[in-house]
Amino acid sequence: MRVRWKRAAGCLAFIYGLFSLYAAYVVFIQGHRGSRAAAARERRRGGSLVWQNEEEQRDLQRWQEEEEWNPWEEQEKVDNTLQRGSELQGFQKKVVQISPRNKIIQIWGKAAIGLYLWQHILGGPLMPSDVTAGWREGELKAGNLYFRFFTGPAVVPGHISLDTGNLVLVLNGREEGKIKFATQWLHYVQTLHQTHKLNHTALVLLGSEECDNGWIEPYLRKHEGFIDLIFLVYDSPWINEVDVYQWPLGVATWLPQETNDSLKKYQDALLQSDLTLCPVGINTECYRIYEACACGSVPVVEDIMTPGQCGNSSISQNAPLRLLKSMGAPFIFVKDWRELPAILEKEKTMSLQEKNQRRRIVTEWFYQFRTQLRKKFVDILENRFF
Repeated sequence: MRVRWKRAAGCLAFIYGLFSLYAAYVVFIQGHRGSRAAAARERRRGGSLVWQNEEEQRDLQRWQEEEEWNPWEEQEKVDNTLQRGSELQGFQKKVVQISPRNKIIQIWGKAAIGLYLWQHILGGPLMPSDVTAGWREGELKAGNLYFRFFTGPAVVPGHISLDTGNLVLVLNGREEGKIKFATQWLHYVQTLHQTHKLNHTALVLLGSEECDNGWIEPYLRKHEGFIDLIFLVYDSPWINEVDVYQWPLGVATWLPQETNDSLKKYQDALLQSDLTLCPVGINTECYRIYEACACGSVPVVEDIMTPGQCGNSSISQNAPLRLLKSMGAPFIFVKDWRELPAILEKEKTMSLQEKNQRRRIVTEWFYQFRTQLRKKFVDILENRFF
């Protein structure tokens, strides 16, 4: 029994001795070589190859033979650096995207002038692109403001998610039937104000062609209502550039009995016409004025006041069409159609180059017109709402 214990103790002592010798070898010999090789490697990576002695050079050669060499190491470093930079930029973009949007304004509108505001003035996208879709919406950033637009037959009071305290409501108040529908929207928005879900509301209103808009007065802030300001179509005497601003009628954006064929014929006629005659209707302002501009055709506008309550305001004595005139519209204004023959005779003396130059002037003006309206709209809302 004692012999067995002695043999076991001897084996353990032998194993312990071997392990001690191996540990000493690793620490004092290989460790020393490794440190010198690492030092040499660091100098090599630093861009200078400096040999201290022949032994160090041999150690480095031995290290290169033992170490797995990666010929793409430096390129991988560059790639990794670029990847980290790209990841950082992506993270920064995400931070910007998810940062609080304090200046959000929703636009609700089923009236055609809402489409003109969104697509032609603000230049916003609208999805789906199908004009017959029941629900369409879009989002854009203009200046310091974020806008969200909702339109379509399915857009009705109570069915829109309100995630902001600021609203622009687009309404049609041109005739009695439209006014009845508009008041339903106003009553709903009034409830949102009373329950403190809305802070500010602006109105883009297609007013009466005779400027009979008295039905909207009780809803205005200055009459103890909740509407802060109005962008109003037609030459209403209410326009004061304080809480009532004139807004353009714009191009027609609905399709009552229009077909693709009839629309193309109409557009082709405008594109091929140097002049487009724009006689007055119930109001002096009509869609044809803006549609002619979009095609580079010069509107010949009958510049007379129509019956009704439209006319000069407290800040302008230039009605009708004072918005267009104040923005330098390059139109031909006539007070009497008996002036037309002289205009046509003058056209005959103009060269093709002169007419093309005039077309460029009209299209460039129309572009600037919409750009300035966009800025004015955004600036007014930002100053009044925020």
